[in-house]
Amino acid sequence: MSGSTMSEIDQFWAGASAAGRARYTNVKLIGAGAYSVVARAEEVATGERVAIKRIGEVFYDALEAKKVLREIRLLRDFHHKNIIGLRELVEPASMETFDDIFMVTDYMESDLRRLIKSKKDMQSAQIKSYMVQLLAALQHVHALHSIHRDLKPANILLLTSKVTDQYPFGLLRLCDFGLARVAGGNEASKRELEAASEVESELDALRIDGAKPQGKAAPPPLMPQMTSYVVTRWYRAPEVILKEPYSAAIDIWAVGCIFKEMLELVPQSRMRTGAIFPGRYCIPFSFGEDQRDRQRHDQLTVICRVLGQPTQAEMSWASPDGQNEVKRVSNGWSTASEVDRKRVQLQKLQDAVATASAEELQLLQATLSINPKQRPTAAQALKFAYFKDLPPVQMPEITKEVDLEVIQAAFKFEKETLGLNELRVLISNDLFMSQESIRERSASSHKHA
Repeated sequence: MSGSTMSEIDQFWAGASAAGRARYTNVKLIGAGAYSVVARAEEVATGERVAIKRIGEVFYDALEAKKVLREIRLLRDFHHKNIIGLRELVEPASMETFDDIFMVTDYMESDLRRLIKSKKDMQSAQIKSYMVQLLAALQHVHALHSIHRDLKPANILLLTSKVTDQYPFGLLRLCDFGLARVAGGNEASKRELEAASEVESELDALRIDGAKPQGKAAPPPLMPQMTSYVVTRWYRAPEVILKEPYSAAIDIWAVGCIFKEMLELVPQSRMRTGAIFPGRYCIPFSFGEDQRDRQRHDQLTVICRVLGQPTQAEMSWASPDGQNEVKRVSNGWSTASEVDRKRVQLQKLQDAVATASAEELQLLQATLSINPKQRPTAAQALKFAYFKDLPPVQMPEITKEVDLEVIQAAFKFEKETLGLNELRVLISNDLFMSQESIRERSASSHKHA
């Protein structure tokens, strides 16, 4: 069992069917997220390594069940080399009474968080390879009218053991779509996004090999638990902090934050400062309204300090309340012209990443535009001069935008008030579709054997 006892493995598989369990061998528990336990295993039919995430007590309330259904359908629809793949859902022992979900995904060795935290040197070509893969993944997500909403280094997985001409430094895959949304879906409550900055991502266990599993995942506590690595707020765009309407541009802001962290790891850099906007209130001791206001104001203050005092024109997209809040934390508006303001911002970014080239700064500045309407789309970012010398084999294909009605049809449950029994039926249907896919794959493999 490679460190996992038989009783731990049996506990992990509790609720799964015998047939589903038999499809996997060499199971090893590798960690626990906030609401889940994750194991590494090998698929008997192919010998390939996989990760199996067991989500416990899915039906303890309708919101949790909807979240699980949303993630299943998003992963099912995202077919892209740079997005973690949902291989199957292991069928439960009972379709009528099951409470746990077993999601089987690709296994990845590490993640960008661990690489950045190691503070080891990264070659410029390596950073460029990771950036093009990350933008390719987001372009695909956005083409399906979806927003990731929780982009951070821990949600960017790496497989460095398999190097190809297309991925000379290893394969990158985007994961954890638990907070993702599709266009037209109900937006999450204010509390949901705030909680995301205080609780570790559920799929973090996929990247913490050797962490001590906590047994059966229990329903989330009434109040979020504090963790040792709470940084989601650092990658949060101004429009989200201000609780303004937002778009896929919030993912591009996060890309800029991540890009800065990688850029300062080049060998010639002596800086290893980490996050570009490290708000101080990242592990609050109170969850009251006053505390959350302090956190929001602090994060805005950090952004305005690093990027410089914004002009009123830069904030024209925000509501009067949002504009007043930024004006307050930045001690007024800058009176600089648009050209001068961009020059000041560029110099401040150069100060933050002293070794960055002009082309790197150009992309960094664009992705970190305070005005979300001025940020490039993922497809537009891939056309920046920064990528001009990238070998053709490394340039990704651009996904054509999918018909919005097709996407909304698969997620119409978002707008419906559904009871637990109705949600159980919907998830059961997805489980049945998973079994159909397994049978088709098995038949195909025997046909070509």
